[in-house]
Amino acid sequence: RNTSALAFFFALLTILVMLRHETVGSDTRNYIRIFRTFDRMDWAQAWNKTAEVGFSLFNKVILVFTKEPQIFLAISAALTMLLIYPTYKRLCLDASLTIVLFCIMSTFVLMFSGIRQMLAIGIGFIAYEFTRRKKLIPFVLMVGLAMTFHISAFMLAFMYPVYHAKITKKWLYALVPVLTVIFVFNRQIFSALALILERYTQYSGSISSTGAYTMLILFSVFAVFTFLIPDEAKLDKEVIGLRNFLLLALVIQMFAPLHTLAMRMNYYYIIFIPLLLPKIIEYRSKRWN
Repeated sequence: RNTSALAFFFALLTILVMLRHETVGSDTRNYIRIFRTFDRMDWAQAWNKTAEVGFSLFNKVILVFTKEPQIFLAISAALTMLLIYPTYKRLCLDASLTIVLFCIMSTFVLMFSGIRQMLAIGIGFIAYEFTRRKKLIPFVLMVGLAMTFHISAFMLAFMYPVYHAKITKKWLYALVPVLTVIFVFNRQIFSALALILERYTQYSGSISSTGAYTMLILFSVFAVFTFLIPDEAKLDKEVIGLRNFLLLALVIQMFAPLHTLAMRMNYYYIIFIPLLLPKIIEYRSKRWN
């Protein structure tokens, strides 16, 4: 029943995203316009149009078979779901909780709008499977491929070291002060990082107040939950790795009140949160049963 429920949800979601109207999603019409623009280009022009050449070639390959924008949307949606679902199927312990958490994450909304980044996130799931198997070279290749769809996918480069870090409750004495310092000095830290990410921040706009504190509070509660509830002795390496992703997502989210760019960078990790919390509950300690 658990597997069937998850499969039904992903099938229904895939159909919804495939058949959405062009007015659904803030960027859907832009992607349709880009798709039609590629139709007027040859392969060489498509290759040279942008640094995100993977998405350019993706458009050209679809145009070989069809010029219909709705089919382009459908293929993009189906491919994204095919990349994400196998990992969800393998790790999901509680379909009902996972589905609810999946729907409250911003990546759920992104599925109806951000085609390029959702494809990059989907490739990130392949990178994740190589990460847990310690396949470094294939992992690097997948990160490079994801960046050809959306430049923000460079964030996937942190996946390998973060996953394999053995962060346990003993780390909390250092983690809590560090997280506090990052939040207090988030403006200064983000300004310094913006110099490194200058090409991308020029696209996204200047630092301003976004008021995005609700998800920061939620991720903080999740982080406390994942350290408080489980019996650490029961946790396997994969659960610890997923919990590390949550901590990284929390750190990135601390910059979201300053800039929408932070949330865009965070998509690659918050999509794993719906898989983590049911596992934490599964490995709960007797004290917090």
